[in-house]
Amino acid sequence: MMPPSRTIQRQAIYLVASIFLLLLYSFATPAAQDKAQAEKELKILKAAISEIQEELEDNLAQQSQAQQKIKSIDKKLAEVTSQLRQTKKRITQANNKLQSLEVEQTEKIALREKQRQRLASQLRSAYIAGRQEYVKLLLNQEDPAKVSRMLEYYRYLNQARIDDIEELQQTLQRLQTIEQDIQSTLITLSDLEEAQVVQQKEQQELKKEQQVALNQLKESYSSQNSRLEKLRKDEQELAKVIRSIEKTLRQFAPKQSLAGLSKFKNKLQWPVKGSVLHRYGSNKLGNRLKWNGILIGSKEGDPVHAIHHGQVVFADWLRGYGLVVIVDHGKGYLSLYGQNQTLMKSPGDWVEAGEPVATSGGSGGSGQSGLYFEIRYNGRPQNPVAWIR
Repeated sequence: MMPPSRTIQRQAIYLVASIFLLLLYSFATPAAQDKAQAEKELKILKAAISEIQEELEDNLAQQSQAQQKIKSIDKKLAEVTSQLRQTKKRITQANNKLQSLEVEQTEKIALREKQRQRLASQLRSAYIAGRQEYVKLLLNQEDPAKVSRMLEYYRYLNQARIDDIEELQQTLQRLQTIEQDIQSTLITLSDLEEAQVVQQKEQQELKKEQQVALNQLKESYSSQNSRLEKLRKDEQELAKVIRSIEKTLRQFAPKQSLAGLSKFKNKLQWPVKGSVLHRYGSNKLGNRLKWNGILIGSKEGDPVHAIHHGQVVFADWLRGYGLVVIVDHGKGYLSLYGQNQTLMKSPGDWVEAGEPVATSGGSGGSGQSGLYFEIRYNGRPQNPVAWIR
């Protein structure tokens, strides 16, 4: 029979283990539930956005050929520009790798010469000494302790020589590998530079086509009234997209709670560097239409940054606004980044403040490089300057 003290001890161990497992389960289960809920929310969001995009495609068929052509060119240009950006990045990486390999090669060549000289010196010493000292040592039996020390000394010298030979072999092998890597990198670099030339040429041709399409679009407006009608339709379509997004967002409450922008007035960074070309509320077409956001003049290809933490809820081409990214910040707040050259995020992506979401450009038929930027609260345009500093 087990002693009472040992029985109590075992029961205590079982109790502690059971409590630990229960706590572990209680912490793990909500995490799994949160992950499943987040995946479900993202699936709902993407499905809703997909429906919006399908509707936009249907609407495009009702637009003029000039507008359809602008969309086609904008998207092609964005794709080529993105490829070109990646190619340039890979060229930079290849050049950095080549430089690093060449530095290591120089270091290894210097080490190889040093190892060769040390080994040559040892071999010359061994050749001069020959085996006379070793033979005399074996014949001299008068001092066994001295014999033992000298034998150990000779073994040490031989081992050192073997080690030097092995180190030299490793250096030579590494040099051979470096040479192969250099040749491989040079070939890769050459291929990338050829691809860059092709992509740059394609980019320039698309920009020319873009300008031709823009001129055709301008010619299609026979009067100021037709231009006004076009701008109003653009605004209506944007408002419709935003209403659809807000309806979708109300259908579920994301676990990653977003606190909105109300506490960040005059605290947020500008989405892109540049001067304000058109201010919020200023006249857009005479005095018949107002700007719902601001147009910031920026260089083509400049990075466009998210103003605050949030989730991308739209990333596509929109008539009148070109390539657009819309970020949900929670509590009814959305930020919109329009007429971009390329998009760097997809619907469902989470972004942090200052994270690049696009590159600025002149898509959507704007004919002017820059960023169109809006902040909306419950669907209503706000003055963005009140939030950025």
